[in-house]
Amino acid sequence: MRFVCLSFVLFTVAACANDDGYKPTGTGPAASLICMSSGKNAFDTYGTTAFVAVNKAIFANVGAEVTAHMSTNVGDSFTKIGTGQPAATSDNAAQFEGALGAFLVYVYGGPDSITYTDGQVYSGMQDMATAHTGLGITSAQYDYFVTSIVVPALTTSGVPMDDVSSCFAPPITSAAFKATIVGK
Repeated sequence: MRFVCLSFVLFTVAACANDDGYKPTGTGPAASLICMSSGKNAFDTYGTTAFVAVNKAIFANVGAEVTAHMSTNVGDSFTKIGTGQPAATSDNAAQFEGALGAFLVYVYGGPDSITYTDGQVYSGMQDMATAHTGLGITSAQYDYFVTSIVVPALTTSGVPMDDVSSCFAPPITSAAFKATIVGK
């Protein structure tokens, strides 16, 4: 199967279709990335339910990491959720989880907002620099989070490594995206 994409720039929507005529339904920045398993983007391949499961796995992995190693590898930003210090941590844990779930759905080609498991509607369109201001996340912490928290959350939720590489990793491993989070 051959894919024809006009362009992909982080947080710029690109027109993309494969030989079968598939066009992504969403407009998020990674909507045009095609999963190897399906020939579709991540959201069209996995759907909201799977994204929620991955999001919950991310939070379970963070909880296990913080319990085992405190803030050594991921920093203290997760332990500040709900404190409002810094302002980026003002959401309580449920709100933070719902906002991250909506962000992931949107980025990977889903709708602009979702109703999360708590019954609340969350917007996926978020400014990452603002969301991370004052957290002081280091490059090493970010890399650890991606490789030791996010990737295992994807694979234990049933996402094959080919899809992790083809349709999930490019946005979060982009230097431009990483720069919106690290050192803020």
